[in-house]
Amino acid sequence: MADVVEIRPYRDGDAAPLLAAYNKVFVTADGRIPPRSMAHWRWKYLDNPTGILQVVVAEHREQGIVGSYASIPMRLWVEGEDRLCAQGSDLFVLPEWRRYGPRPGLFVSLGRAHHERFSGREPGKYLFTYGWPIPNWRISQKYLNYENIRDWDFLFREVAHGLHERSAPAALVVQQVDRFAEDVDLLWQRERASMTMAIARDRRYLHWRYADAPDRAYRLFECRERAGGALRGICVYGACNFLFPNTGFVVDWLCPAADDDATTAMIAAVERRAAEDRVTALATLFPQLDPRFLKFQRLGYLVYGTPYFLVVAQPVAFDTLFYREQWYHTCGDSDLV
Repeated sequence: MADVVEIRPYRDGDAAPLLAAYNKVFVTADGRIPPRSMAHWRWKYLDNPTGILQVVVAEHREQGIVGSYASIPMRLWVEGEDRLCAQGSDLFVLPEWRRYGPRPGLFVSLGRAHHERFSGREPGKYLFTYGWPIPNWRISQKYLNYENIRDWDFLFREVAHGLHERSAPAALVVQQVDRFAEDVDLLWQRERASMTMAIARDRRYLHWRYADAPDRAYRLFECRERAGGALRGICVYGACNFLFPNTGFVVDWLCPAADDDATTAMIAAVERRAAEDRVTALATLFPQLDPRFLKFQRLGYLVYGTPYFLVVAQPVAFDTLFYREQWYHTCGDSDLV
């Protein structure tokens, strides 16, 4: 007898039942996690700048989709090459189906099918997936080769009682923009030369991730020289309830680590925005070995440890120390903020 559940790739017509099943699992009664919209799903998976869809579903013959293992493909700059990685996202199996099939259950079967279909060194396949799998960490570590790369330690500064306005270099001006100008691509090309590995932060990615996000308001900032207008850095700010209610985040950051003036100018602009928004705290994140992690501390930011940690599943990629020491990332590389 054929199995009543088929594990297969996404196909046209799956979006609505997949979204309905997702909302059965993740939506909370207190409204903390509201229902996911179709606009969000389409933006996240169908409108991704790579043009690649990496979704595997478990479909019951009568009840429809009962689980999904999905990832968001990301263009990756690594060791001087353009490759692909993928962020695991929105993974779920309906509770009554989690033990279906051979041990250790349907979630692992979905994950193995996803890696088998989408991982590899060929064009269009990912070198590794990454994510923050706190609920499914143990089973994923044991059966799907998840490796713990680093704790997610945030940098933060309280805003509840107001921030003393930080002085900024007079030679620079930081302005909020609706979309980044074309020279952000040149900034990325210059900065990637100093990076061993990072998600490609070009204009196409930045606009998809922030300017075009359908259900989150991000503020985009450019730092330019007052005389001549040369672009020195960009950053992205947003407020949400991640970690704590009403928290502001420097979600993304692209600026030379040695450019103290541009760093100070952008921090000053974001702190003013955070004070106007009356958020409780302003937080950001860099890898602990990145010079910006220490630089922000020198500018008054404290370190806050969280239960979140970054993991990779790496069928064909690098060793753990490589990720830990060479990967430049911010909290905007996740879908959590």
